[in-house]
Amino acid sequence: MSDALQRRTGSDYIEVGATLLAAAAEGQAGLAATIVSPPTLVLGSAQSATDAATGADVVRRGTGGGAVFCDEGVLLIDLAVPAGHALAPEDVTEAYRPLGEAVQHALAGLGVDCRTVGVEEARAMDDARKAAARRACWAGLSPYEVVLGDGRKLVGLAQRRRRGAVLHQVAIPVTTRPAEVLSHLVEGALLAQWLQETAMVASVAGCGSATPVGTWDVLREPLNALLRP
Repeated sequence: MSDALQRRTGSDYIEVGATLLAAAAEGQAGLAATIVSPPTLVLGSAQSATDAATGADVVRRGTGGGAVFCDEGVLLIDLAVPAGHALAPEDVTEAYRPLGEAVQHALAGLGVDCRTVGVEEARAMDDARKAAARRACWAGLSPYEVVLGDGRKLVGLAQRRRRGAVLHQVAIPVTTRPAEVLSHLVEGALLAQWLQETAMVASVAGCGSATPVGTWDVLREPLNALLRP
């Protein structure tokens, strides 16, 4: 599978992740980058379909958490590795560390003042925010996700496992605000206070001309490097 940035439907995006994970379970690492068209609400694996409001296509991913609204302004990355790879340790939390750090370093190279989320910082979320994150992924924080220097969430991470292989999924809002998801959830306005703690790359000072294509150009080589044994 090519690692060139591809425009895909929501259903095709879900299929890419499943295909990469199946290949990784057979020993083959892989990488794919996607922008979704037409706009699609991507529900978490265990999320109720009743959360989705009308107005956009709806699909369900294999990774957990809440919904993410995806369109051509959101860069989606799927990275799958076989059992035994450095990105597939038994410790699920620590599996995120090299990926989050690689993304953070690459974005810092664009001039983005950002850092990864500490484990204790993520665990300190209160119950209300955890509940919000089960409906909208951008409402919560997970270890080694990337936030701006002021704490606003910029990069979301998720993973799925099969026979020791791991599919890592990365979501980066480049020109689409994460809070757009609220318009596509039933009673989404109730989550607004947590979605204020998010950002998109193009809103960062000096990055106003950022695009998903340009962002992927910066990330492609560092992420390919992570795949190498």
